Amino acid sequence: MPVIEGAFRHAALARFTPIQSLASEGGPETHLARTKGGTLVVVKVLLDRPIPAEVASALSKETSQGARLTHDAIVQTRAMVLEDEVAALVTEFVPGVSLQRLLRFASTRGVRLPDDAGWYVLERTLSALAFAHSQKDQAGAPTPILHRSVGPGAVVLGWDGTAKLGDFGWTRLRSIIAPLGPVAISDHASPTVLMAPEQASGGAVTERADVFCAALLALRVATGRTPYARFRDTATGALLAMSEGNVLPLSKTRPDLPAGVRSAFERAVAPDPAKRTVTAQELLDAVRAGFDLAKGKVALVKLLERWREPLESSMTPWEKRASMHDGVVPTTDLREGTLALATADDRPSSDAIVANEQAPDEPWAKDAKDALPANETPLAPTDAGASLSRLGAAAESAMAIPLPAVRMTMPSVPVYGPPVGPPPEPPPPKPFFTGKVAAATMFGVFVLLVIGAVFLLKWLSGPT
Repeated sequence: MPVIEGAFRHAALARFTPIQSLASEGGPETHLARTKGGTLVVVKVLLDRPIPAEVASALSKETSQGARLTHDAIVQTRAMVLEDEVAALVTEFVPGVSLQRLLRFASTRGVRLPDDAGWYVLERTLSALAFAHSQKDQAGAPTPILHRSVGPGAVVLGWDGTAKLGDFGWTRLRSIIAPLGPVAISDHASPTVLMAPEQASGGAVTERADVFCAALLALRVATGRTPYARFRDTATGALLAMSEGNVLPLSKTRPDLPAGVRSAFERAVAPDPAKRTVTAQELLDAVRAGFDLAKGKVALVKLLERWREPLESSMTPWEKRASMHDGVVPTTDLREGTLALATADDRPSSDAIVANEQAPDEPWAKDAKDALPANETPLAPTDAGASLSRLGAAAESAMAIPLPAVRMTMPSVPVYGPPVGPPPEPPPPKPFFTGKVAAATMFGVFVLLVIGAVFLLKWLSGPT
């Protein structure tokens, strides 16, 4: 069994048998472990240092709320290990791939997820969110549990087609830990983290912020593009854009979607939270009415089956070394060196932070105000049944590059002298062995033959 140092040296974590690290570079100390009963779990270390009593109390209160969320679309919280010098969150382990990795993998190949598969994932996410927002206390009063960081990095997709939303309260846990000093806590690829306007401006956060972030996730899945990408020249510009809520709605980027879906999600991206009255349940109802979810799950399973091998190959060498389970995991669904796929990739996404290379809009250009920015134009959907080549073509259409019509012209040049006609044919070669030459040659040969005959007769007759 591999020896894992760090937080597992504490006796409080002795009931878990560490198997291997799951964290990517720069992320929190996260491990795949096995309980005494043999169940696979994820142990995410929050603190590995002396913990003040007030911080321990806040951590316990926050994680107890997450433990109340028992839903088939929510990553379950198994335990909170809280001792004097260690705090660790224990959740279920879902063998699969993070939605953030899947979306990045597709966008680098110039495609987006098929609509059926993408909206099935969104339905599962909204189902989890609606359940959390519908919580009540013992007296029956609403006590919604907020997620605060809904995004692709919080969604994990199982190889069997399950889709679960995790990390409930993760942002709150980070804020509780922050006063204790620098900690290795990732924020799901912080250069691409998305927030509601009130979050970006430091205002009060309610379930309406979760609704806004869920709508941003829908834009990401439905278009294959990262929201606010055109404002990512600088971190200040991105934060300012998020504080203003300046995003393109689905009615503009995907007018082909069902009207009910477009209308509901357009209400969800209202910058003013007071006008953002749509709930997660209403978004969920719109998605269920607009798409065949059973077909979507089948499409997702087929897509993951086709993409699994290239997804595993896309992991960095560091991640592969860090997720070697050394053959101790008693299941055939976990492949060696691929366990970290279920966690978000903390490396910055070039698609999200690249400078805007599009030329600025020209006010005199026709229909300039109605044109979509190049980095927010929806990508073409991939085919869930098409295999990927080693270079990454996700579908036949992904490699088809339309070329504009080209008319070839030649410039006119001046012509001097007489008109140029076809070149004259060369004269036929004259025979050499004809006429006088042939007659002289034949006469010379005849004379030589006569002289030779005379000398031959004299030699044969002998001396007289």
